[in-house]
Amino acid sequence: MMHFDRRELYTDLETRVRYLHSFLDFSSRDIEALISGAKYIKALIPALVNIVYKKLLQYDITARAFETRSTSYEGPVDMNLNESSPQILHRKMFLRAYLTKLCSDPSKMEYWEYLDKVGMMHVGQGRAHPLHVEYVHIGVTLSFIQDVLTEAILSHPRLKMDRKIGLVKALSKVIWIQNDLFAKWYVRDGDEFSEERLVPEIEPEGYLHGKKILRSGSDSESEIEDADMATGSCPFKNLATPVASCPRVKSTPKSPLSPLSPQFKRMSLNEELSTNGAPDAEPKGHLSPSPIPPASPTISLSAIPRPVAGSA
Repeated sequence: MMHFDRRELYTDLETRVRYLHSFLDFSSRDIEALISGAKYIKALIPALVNIVYKKLLQYDITARAFETRSTSYEGPVDMNLNESSPQILHRKMFLRAYLTKLCSDPSKMEYWEYLDKVGMMHVGQGRAHPLHVEYVHIGVTLSFIQDVLTEAILSHPRLKMDRKIGLVKALSKVIWIQNDLFAKWYVRDGDEFSEERLVPEIEPEGYLHGKKILRSGSDSESEIEDADMATGSCPFKNLATPVASCPRVKSTPKSPLSPLSPQFKRMSLNEELSTNGAPDAEPKGHLSPSPIPPASPTISLSAIPRPVAGSA
């Protein structure tokens, strides 16, 4: 029987992450799936960001956070808030950077430290200008992101099914760990240890321990998006998500379309041209992970050591 100290679950992030990894069987197999599949997720990020913010702006209770910095505010808000509003473009930039961070190396403790900091920043801590987003909206947004990504990956026209399954499973575990690292800042479990918790430091968004760790999307993506906004063209014109001002994209039973399918199609064409028809070949210069053993119930990382096994 594996032992984890309850006090440390609430006072030591590394212990909590090791427990979550162990319970979810987050292993080297998941890390390999995330690293090898990162290029596919990155190809989806610009469209995914548009889809997420379109959803958030459909509801007054989530849209109000972009003006008032609090979902508990019940006063009047600007009914003209839209995808081209300055504060929305600013938030899109950070969501792009955050999703790109999810595609980095999860074997490093810094990866999980930042996911924890994302949770902390939404409860009004660690920011010069506090942000308060109630947990119900956090949870449902994470679920929405997971749903869109899952459909997009499973709809990929060239990835083999075993790679699709591995990537979906690994992403699901990461998102649920992120969900827990949000919840730990909201729920009152472990309040008796509150005096032992570290006091969060106030830093600019995208920084951890004074180091900038988030990078915004490529300039070309930002320029294209800004140009679309400036000309008034539909920001979702390349997606299969039907909206009032954009043409509908029909799907057939033989070829169901994910909202992100066009991004995968364009990527698949580029892959075919660059790999001479080898569908799963990695781009030149990509360091493929070494063969790994079957997944074990615990994960052994240099930054996240194994929990100690005790007697039953």
